[in-house]
Amino acid sequence: MNQMTFARNTILALIALTAASVASAQSSYYSRKAPSNSVSESIGFTRSAPTQTGLLESRTAKMPFSPGSHNAAVSVGQVFLAGSLADQFDDALGTQAQYSYGVSDLFAFETSLGYSSHSRGQNNLSLLSVIPGVRTNLIFFDQLIPYAAFGLGFFRPSTTVSNVETSGLLFGLNLGTGIDLVLSDRVFFGTRLTYSNMFNTTRVASDGNMRNIGGAFVSFLIHAGASF
Repeated sequence: MNQMTFARNTILALIALTAASVASAQSSYYSRKAPSNSVSESIGFTRSAPTQTGLLESRTAKMPFSPGSHNAAVSVGQVFLAGSLADQFDDALGTQAQYSYGVSDLFAFETSLGYSSHSRGQNNLSLLSVIPGVRTNLIFFDQLIPYAAFGLGFFRPSTTVSNVETSGLLFGLNLGTGIDLVLSDRVFFGTRLTYSNMFNTTRVASDGNMRNIGGAFVSFLIHAGASF
């Protein structure tokens, strides 16, 4: 029950963070809109609105996460364990390598390779993951790109508890949100908050008994990357 409550609260927090990012970006955008034509006419001139073609070109120009772009990044940050994993192991730093391909202004295909190692006393846990998924760019605001991401893939947890080793290949999901800052037409920097759930199952441990393996964790990572 504690794990389910943690998962629910984490998902709600991710949704709230994403909604807040979009609302803030939209509010700032509309507060900076040009004056209306009626005001312009009162001072003796008119300003024509940008054409649709101009807007399209500004978004599809070659830059990180634009259509047709290849983007690679390296991430590092904290991995927070949840549920039964938190009862046996401590939180620790984790690393991740990411690649994404811009399919359109809105969507990108992405895949990630992550690793972290945790311990507490004689207990040890290593987590390896390979997660393909979809990234959704929520809005292009100046040089900021808030986004949401969803993926389904594979996890390989390996545990040692009381000198008994258990490991297995598990299926699971990632649900995340983040924001990227485009520093140039080639370089970007950002952060991401991700909830990961390895679907629980049982595996034969080194002592010959069946043991439960799986669980959930949350990662908060910062990354730097390049587009090519």
